[in-house]
Amino acid sequence: MQAIDELGVSFSQGDMDALSMLVEAYRNELYNFCFRLSSFHAQDADDLFQQTWIKAVKNASKYNHKAFRSWLFKICVNQYRDNYRQRAIRQTVMREDFKSTHAKEYILTSASTDESVEDQVERKHIQSILVAGIDKLPEDQKMPVMLYYYQQLKYAEIAYILRIPEGTVKSRINTAKRKLRNVLECEIYE
Repeated sequence: MQAIDELGVSFSQGDMDALSMLVEAYRNELYNFCFRLSSFHAQDADDLFQQTWIKAVKNASKYNHKAFRSWLFKICVNQYRDNYRQRAIRQTVMREDFKSTHAKEYILTSASTDESVEDQVERKHIQSILVAGIDKLPEDQKMPVMLYYYQQLKYAEIAYILRIPEGTVKSRINTAKRKLRNVLECEIYE
């Protein structure tokens, strides 16, 4: 380990050969860690692995010349947390956009329709039940539903965005539809 820490010192002083040796020394171990953190999604693991090394290079001067491995893995964990927070923020923004779009659509359609007031109230009630039901879905079902029904994306596009197989997208949407149908039936017939 002392040889690795010495390479870390050389790396922190700008030695790019030392960087190459460190990348090679930690390639498998760091990548496997990234893979596990990324829930076994290869592309996310690749991104995290690269982001970790980029951040290590940018912060090489901050290396304290002790335990290079711990320093590197701390960078990796912090990068993972940053990525997770950013993903959560994007999902929250998408949810809020969905809610505001839903409200606007309702206002526009209710103002320009020939429906009776009773029909409008019933439709609004059903829509509110569906929105509440969608909000209660697990995240892995909620995102495909929102992307499919409210962003009008195709299964293949959703699969690409969520980095899951197209069949999984279809399955999650169908599972969510069954749950929403049950919610509607329970609410309407009670």
